Amino acid sequence: MNWQIQVPIPEYTFNLSHSDKVFSAGSCFAQHMADRLLHYKFSCTSNPYGTLFHPIPLLQNLTDALKGLEIDEDIFLERDEAVFHYSCHSSVWAESKVDLKKKLQDLQLMVAKDLKESKLLILTFGTAFLYQLASGKVVANCHKQPKNIFTKELSSSEEVQSVFQSFYSELKKQNPKIQILLTVSPVRHIRDGVHENNVSKSALLLSCDAIQKSFEDVHYFPAYEIVMDELRDYRFYEKDRVHPNEEARAYVWGKFAEALLTKDSSNLNRDLDKLFSSINHKAFRDASVVHQRFLEKTLESALGLNEKVDLKDEIKELKNRLQ
Repeated sequence: MNWQIQVPIPEYTFNLSHSDKVFSAGSCFAQHMADRLLHYKFSCTSNPYGTLFHPIPLLQNLTDALKGLEIDEDIFLERDEAVFHYSCHSSVWAESKVDLKKKLQDLQLMVAKDLKESKLLILTFGTAFLYQLASGKVVANCHKQPKNIFTKELSSSEEVQSVFQSFYSELKKQNPKIQILLTVSPVRHIRDGVHENNVSKSALLLSCDAIQKSFEDVHYFPAYEIVMDELRDYRFYEKDRVHPNEEARAYVWGKFAEALLTKDSSNLNRDLDKLFSSINHKAFRDASVVHQRFLEKTLESALGLNEKVDLKDEIKELKNRLQ
């Protein structure tokens, strides 16, 4: 008897190797997948604007960076002796408006460069509820400001598609070969309400479905469906019962890796798992002859793998532990 629904994973027209660059942006789930890629020594740009939940401000940021537009000075915010920008998460801040503007300008240059050089762009959408200031300008983060200074509306699939089209056109001018992978975050925004969260996720799913059907180089990865249908149990969530826990994230990563990584990269990841396990091994006595020989063997393995990926930090640590 089958006790679990298996979500079918699409057969993609491209794959990833350790020589490819990846750009991942959007909700905190985008960060989790990027963390896995970075752990396995892939070249990955991860959420340069911080965690952004709504596709429209996320796509607008990326489009502005590609076009090299000026920083919008009307949406700076001073709070708690720091300066923020409504286009970014609160993790992007400075002590003065001048410093933050310079930081954002440098960020734009970095984002544009990395988008031009990446083989894959992963976009993870978290919510369809969009916040706007009285001026009509959209915000990516409310920065703990009073609710009454914002309007909140549910973005339609058509609105998301329109903004994506503008971004896609600019991106393809500068990087014609890039592939785009859309995902919907399985993190539930229950502060909006349980029903409202379901409506929001539905709007995102409709948006992704319409977008990926419109472009042959835009694809969909069913992270949301995997967590909702294959992991239908609260033991796969953190204590808040909202965020998927480490076990769930590892499960989704396994599906992602199986579907998208080349055979050589999958084999390399297995070798790295063995190496990291050896490095993390806790000896009863560090200075013992047996453990020192173990470290020498581990170092030899690291030096061999260093020809394929950058392991200079791990090699330095092992050398420091050798006596």
